[in-house]
Amino acid sequence: MNSAIQPSADWEIGSLKLSMEVVCSMAVNSLRQRIGRAVLTLLTITTATAFMMYLLTMPRSTDPVDIQSWRLMMILSLVVSGAGVLNTMLMSVTQRYREIGTMKCLGALDSFILYSVLLEAAILGLVGAFAGAVAGLIISILLALADHGGEVFQAMEIANLPGKLVFVFLVGMALTTLGALFPAFIASKMPPMDAMRGEK
Repeated sequence: MNSAIQPSADWEIGSLKLSMEVVCSMAVNSLRQRIGRAVLTLLTITTATAFMMYLLTMPRSTDPVDIQSWRLMMILSLVVSGAGVLNTMLMSVTQRYREIGTMKCLGALDSFILYSVLLEAAILGLVGAFAGAVAGLIISILLALADHGGEVFQAMEIANLPGKLVFVFLVGMALTTLGALFPAFIASKMPPMDAMRGEK
């Protein structure tokens, strides 16, 4: 029997092979067990992407000072949301020390731990970025409606709106994944016995 490793979307823990469906199910169950952290991460991503969507669609001035302020707000929203996601994911990893230690004692590879943490972050990023993009657009429309009445769409920056929605969604996903990358790396390199001693 040919024992050569065949490329697939499966992961192995020791001699146990896990399908992508099982890995996704494990990630969802892990999020359910830590619902408080998951909601906090979702709120961080949703708020950041909603604010970004608002900035992209709000009425803009041609004044250089206003343009500079707009760029500064955009950068700050990215930095603050990235820091929030990083902090939340770090706390999520510390809560899972024993679980990670158990999986590594059973033979889980570092790559499995890395991908499982990143997958959880991707699920949160998917939901949060979508919700934030939609919420930001709705908020922008409501604020423009309050200020400009029937001329709401003339006042808003809605040129290439689908492109802006996709951009905000992708940025939200990227922020979440990058914010989880460092905690995921820490989790994957954690010595099994250190993790089994308890949650620090």
